[in-house]
This record gives sequence, structure tokens and C-alpha cells, in this order.
Amino acid sequence: MSSISMKDRIHTLDMIRGFALFGILIANMITFKTPAFNNMTSLVEGESLPEGGLNSVLTILTSVFVDGKFYPMFSMLFGLGFYIFYTRLMQRDLPATKLFMRRLVFLLFLGLVHLVLIWSGDILHTYAITGFLLPLFIRRSPKVIKIWGVALFIVGTLFFTLILIGSGWGTEYMIAEGFETVESLKAEELAGASVMAAGSFGEILEYRFFNEVLFVFFQIFLLIPTILPLFLIGLYFGKTGMFENIEGNIKRWKKILWLGLGIGAPLVGLSEAVKYNFFDWPLYLTYPVAEGLNMLGGPLLMLFYVALVVLATRKTSVEKMLMPFASVGRMALTNYLMQSIIAVSLFNGYGFGLFGQVSKTQGVGIAIVVYSVQVVLSYYILKKFNQGPLEFVWRKWTYGGIKKKSKAA
Repeated sequence: MSSISMKDRIHTLDMIRGFALFGILIANMITFKTPAFNNMTSLVEGESLPEGGLNSVLTILTSVFVDGKFYPMFSMLFGLGFYIFYTRLMQRDLPATKLFMRRLVFLLFLGLVHLVLIWSGDILHTYAITGFLLPLFIRRSPKVIKIWGVALFIVGTLFFTLILIGSGWGTEYMIAEGFETVESLKAEELAGASVMAAGSFGEILEYRFFNEVLFVFFQIFLLIPTILPLFLIGLYFGKTGMFENIEGNIKRWKKILWLGLGIGAPLVGLSEAVKYNFFDWPLYLTYPVAEGLNMLGGPLLMLFYVALVVLATRKTSVEKMLMPFASVGRMALTNYLMQSIIAVSLFNGYGFGLFGQVSKTQGVGIAIVVYSVQVVLSYYILKKFNQGPLEFVWRKWTYGGIKKKSKAA
């Protein structure tokens, strides 16, 4: 099967996908360069801002405008992409469910390789596992999909918040009873940082597997209730033609814009106030409740971003200005994996060993440089080829053995 032609592509989706990749890179930078996966002390000591005025400002700005906003955007686009993929195959009388499952198997394999061998923050394997549930909703009405999405969104967030509260309370209890100390937790974090900064590939692989990868495997089924509703938002947008007929849905897009900003922004602001303990709550509550509020507010603010791009790109001048994001978005899978490979090469011991030595400001600067390089490379690759290298392999795997239908058929 040939790739989608330029005239059939929805360029706004490519722009939003490219925009999401930029936000994801900035958000991921903290876990690329510091031991965030093993940071238990924040549960019992609370959050604190880094030293340096610019570092503090960028930490707050990233937390408010980036963290928890762009993975939901990527998730929403996955659900929308499923709808477009599925319906186009149905129109061609091809086995849509079977081909979608093949697509997910490839994504799951790639995600597991990424998770185990490269970086513990992989989201692809979770998307693949959650994606197996999407065919259950494809024939449901938009109203039913919306009800399921909203209900799962609220229940999933509440459930995950309670899990975090239990973890925080358990850590405090262990310290209070003498089973653990803050000093020992910090020592474990320092030991992990030392391995990441100076270890060989084998040493880092062993450390990550037992301290991060197993933890990620454990929480997969805890994350499904938080990711599936975001998929359903995208599926809902597909069912209602929100992107295929933007002009016919202007009122709905404006409603999403103001609802996303009006509800999402206050929730995110409250999340920041709780995170830095403005209300003097018990410390085992501050991080979980802050995360829960951001899990509610982040996707809503994400919808504000999406609506803003959709409405802004109705102007040709704005659309041209944002086209570099579209080039990155058309190669989303390749660029996502390349971000991880570049980052671990910079920070891990078998690369340049900068783990733990880069400030927030420097991390944001690195993210901007890496993304800028991806914009240029994506542009020139797509001038010569129809898609990125991983997208090409993914398509070949998906459609392997399916003969292209003739025009006469």
C-alpha cells in the first residue's frame, strides 16, 4: 500500500503532531538528564526549585505550560489517527481490524526495544497495549464515545492519584518506623546517578532494568485508564469530523478553546500551588494531589493548544509559519526515537556522560537545538522521500501480504 499523498493529508494534524514532539522533548529532558525515575525523596521532602533565577523560572514555566500537556496531545492524535486509518481501510474494503492489530504489534515490539535498550520513558508500548481496546469503540456513536471518555478520564485520574497517595504514605511510614531513612533514599539516588553518568552500556542496562524497566512494566495497567480516554477524545474528533471540516465546526472549536483555557489553566495553577505546598498539607499528599490536578488540567489545556492551532492556521500566513512543525510531525515515530537516542548519547556514561551535570536552562537549550536539527533533517528527508525511515518500515510491516487493489476493482 502506498503512503498517503500530500493532497490527502490533513496538514493541521501534522503541525500539531510536530508541536507535540517539541513539547515532549522539553518535558522528557528532566528524565534524560537526572534520576527522576528513582526520585523518592520528593514524596517525603516536597518539591523545591533549582538554584538560579532563570532555572527556577524555566522550571515553573515548563511545569505550567509543558508537563502533562503534550503526551495527552500525542495520545489524542493516536486515537484520531486510528479513526482515519480504520475508516480509510473500510472504504477500500480491506480488513481494517486485522491491519490495525498488525500495526500495534510492530509498535509494541519497537516500544519494548526502546524501553529496555534505550530509555525507560517509552510510551509506545503503552500506546500499543491500550490501542488493542480501540476497535471496541469504532462503531459506537460520538455521544457514547464522549461519555466513556469523560468517565474514564475522571475515574482514571482519581485512581492514579490514590495510588500515588498510597505510595507517598507508605514511604513516610517506612521512614517513621525506621525501615528507611531520607539519607538512604538519597544515597540510592546518588548511586543510580553515578551509574548513569559513568557506567558502561551493560552496567546502565542492568541498573535500568531492575530499577526502572520493571517498575514501568508494573504500572502499565495503571496507565491504561488514563491513556484510553485521551485516545477516545481523538476518536470522537474523528467521528464528528472536527479536523476534516474545520470551517463547519468553528463554533465547536471556539467552545473547546475557551473551555480548555477556562477550566484547564486554573487546575494547572492550583496544581503548582499544591506542588510547592502553599497550603501546608502533609508532604505525602502534596505531590500526588498536584499530579492528579495536573492530570485533570493538563489535557484540558492541551485541548486549548489544539484549538488555538486549528483556529490560527485558518490564516495562510500562520499556516506557512508553522509548516516546519508539520515536517517533524510527518516523521513522528522516527523523530520520537531519535530524540531518545540523541539524549542518551549526550547524558549516559557510554556517551558524553553529562547525566546530572546539566541545569534546567541548559536542558531546555539542548532540547531547542535537537528539535531544530530535526526540523531541518525532516524537511530535507521529506523532499526526497514520502515518509521517514521508521514510518516506511512500519507501513511495510502493516500491509505485508496485502495486495494493492486495482482501479478496476
